[in-house]
Formats: sequence, structure tokens, C-alpha cells
Amino acid sequence: MKTIILLLSGFALLSLATDAWAQDAETELLEEVTQFAGPGVEGMGKPRGVVISYERLPNFDIESESDDQRLGNGQGRIRRHNKFAAQIGAPLINRPQTKLLIGLSYDLEEFNFEGLSDSSYGLYRYLEDKNLHSIGLQLAYLHALNERNFYLMRVKGELNGDYTRIDKDISNYFKGTVDLAYGWSLSPYYSIGVGVQYGWVFGRQRILPGILYNRTFNPKWGVESIFPANTRLRYNANEKTLFYVGWKLDGSSYDIFADQTDLKQFGEIELRRTDIKGLLRMEREIHDFLWFAVEGGFRQYYRNRVFAEPGDTDELIDNDLAGAGYIRAEIYLVPPRKWVD
Repeated sequence: MKTIILLLSGFALLSLATDAWAQDAETELLEEVTQFAGPGVEGMGKPRGVVISYERLPNFDIESESDDQRLGNGQGRIRRHNKFAAQIGAPLINRPQTKLLIGLSYDLEEFNFEGLSDSSYGLYRYLEDKNLHSIGLQLAYLHALNERNFYLMRVKGELNGDYTRIDKDISNYFKGTVDLAYGWSLSPYYSIGVGVQYGWVFGRQRILPGILYNRTFNPKWGVESIFPANTRLRYNANEKTLFYVGWKLDGSSYDIFADQTDLKQFGEIELRRTDIKGLLRMEREIHDFLWFAVEGGFRQYYRNRVFAEPGDTDELIDNDLAGAGYIRAEIYLVPPRKWVD
């Protein structure tokens, strides 16, 4: 835990010296509004510099099934599922018509179970208080062809896993994605687009098409959506307070080495998860350049499985996780008004 606090503190200190922005390329690019075409629309939240967040899902059951007789089945209760994240980024090129953006992210997940013992299911014993890490680096390119048409590209690489073998072969943990999109700015209040994402999407290697729909209907109401990944209805209470209601898909993939359990016989294995979240969210200005957000809702798992080999399609363990409420808190930096007014 001390390591996490030091890492997050380091991100915060670095942000004070950086003319930065970025959350994730999907969100970053949507927030960009210029005189040229772009996916952003009037009324959306401000571009974000550094973001630090914490999320918790408490008290839900887990049941596991395996066709491999060496593993068998198991059941237990997860006392809490914690997620930490920190992100920072900056523009390498920041022209009205062309932008090249770089971002760095760090994420961590950990599980705590109730009543574990030496005879508990091997996967649960391995996951207990284990740090599952993800370090990501991305480049995103946005170019406006004119006042109406734009395209964007993003390349992202991540190192996802328990990091117990990172000194031997770093490629064990590498996951990459490529995004391509083309869009139309129909007005300062209305943008649409189509695109495709290839790579490790929501914890699984696939090709996923997407439809962008951003629209501000009036000074109070708007919609922000990249279907099927997320959709949010926005309410602008005032320039310092925004509310959202909607849903989003969330997923991850980790390469792990459970050497202290009966999973050791399989060597490198892969844990993949995909969740669906219904959410309520509030964003509020603390100071000119400092904002915070509180988000809560209900998480329902879609898939949570273990595979004997990374990229495999036949699961070794199929986990059934009960739905659970969650709460998320964020604090982030935005450009001061004097920089954008």
C-alpha cells in the first residue's frame, strides 16, 4: 500500500510542473473543441491534466467452475475489490487543426476475500491481496480536414499482470490496441463518427466497431456516447457542476504466475474480465484548475475467466461473480481559465 501511495503522490507532483491533459484517449479527444472539426461539442467537461482515482466494490460472492479435475470447483466471498488509477499526459503538437497527444497511465487492482485458509480454492488464495498492475503508454493523433470532417488514430501499449516475471520476459505482459475513427462536426453542438478498435478490448483480443454521438441539446442537457463502450446523459447545472447518468463497459486482462497454488502446473495463465456498469456521476470545481468527481452505481459482471494460455479461447476456470454496488472518487487538474478564455 505504501508503494501505491508513493506512486500516486509522484504523479500529483509531476502534474504541477506540466502543461498536461489526458484521461484516456477516448475521453481526451472527445473533450477537444476548436474552430476546426473535432469530436467535442460545447457543454462537455474541461480537458483533464492529471487524474488520480480510487474505486471500491464491497461484499459480493464468487463461484468458480473448472472442467479440469485437478482444479475442481470453488466458492467464496470477496470482502472488497479495490482499484487505483493515475493518469498524466501532454500535447506534443497542439495546433488548431492538428494535435498529437501522449499519455501515461498506471492502474492497480486487488482482491480481499473472507475466511481464506490453506484449503481454500487456489485461485482465491493467489488473488488475496495480490497487486495486479497495468502500465500504459499511448499516442493519439487528431486531424481536422476542414470545419466539418476529422479523423483520429490512437496506438496504445500496456504491460498487464502480476509482474512476478517481468525481469525475465517483459513481453509476457504486453497488450496493444489500435483505434481508427472518422467523423463529422455538424455544428458546434453536434458531432458524429464511426470507428474501429483492434487489439485487447475489454479484456479480450477482438475487433470492435464503434459509433460516436455527441450532442448538446440546450445549455443544460447533452449526450456523450461511443457505442457500445459507453453512453452518458449530461446535465450542466452550471459552469462549475456537471451531472451524468449512463452506463459503460469495463474490462482488463492480466498475465499471472500463480506459483504458490495448484495453478502452478499451468505456468503462465491469463485472467480476463468484462463488466457492465450503470452509473451516476457528479463533477465539481474545487478551484480554478482543480476538480473532483464522485461516481457510484451497480457493477454486473459479463465474463470473468481464467485461461491456461494467454490469448486462448477455451477457459480453464469460469468465475461467476455476483452483482455489486461500487463507489469511485477522482481528483484531477484542468487548464486554468486564463489559458482557455
